[in-house]
Amino acid sequence: MKNSKVHLTQAQLEEMMLNFNKEVSFSGVTFANVIYKNDYSKSKTVKKQKQLQKITEVRITVGSDYTSKVQRIEVKKQGAESSDFKANKMSGKSYTNGVENPVVHADKNPSKRMLVMIIENGVKHNTVYLHGGEIVTMKQAEEMDLLTPAHYKPNAVVVGRGAVNEENAFKFNTLGFDKIQQITINKTDYIIVR
Repeated sequence: MKNSKVHLTQAQLEEMMLNFNKEVSFSGVTFANVIYKNDYSKSKTVKKQKQLQKITEVRITVGSDYTSKVQRIEVKKQGAESSDFKANKMSGKSYTNGVENPVVHADKNPSKRMLVMIIENGVKHNTVYLHGGEIVTMKQAEEMDLLTPAHYKPNAVVVGRGAVNEENAFKFNTLGFDKIQQITINKTDYIIVR
């Protein structure tokens, strides 16, 4: 059975996520697939423009509480008797309307809203890279000298300020709503029109 398709604006998606427990997930947590486009941070910058952009599709968890997730991993997967882990406040970001929804905003620009999401360890990212609007492979990007030295360094995996071991690690990310192209939730493809 094919997913149903709904076209909506960025503002409508933001509003839907602000009403997450009523409109998306009555249990408070749901899985989704998201397709987004943004600059590749490890590419060189020329005239204030990143030389590579990427379009990525990835499976995410939306609505999960970071503190509860780390505590659950410590106790259920790592054998701790209990956990007193408490998350620190996000740097430069605050939850919009409290933590009951997966939306944060930039402290310096409250109109800049972002989706809070968790990407589980080992989840495959399907990514296509673009240079000047044209698809390029990573090998081509290397040959064109578009990458910074940071591209060649492995990413450190630290979760819960070291409370979670590497095999149970996950990524707690925020993604600007302006980057989202499509999000699939509950067998519905929400396609963003701009």
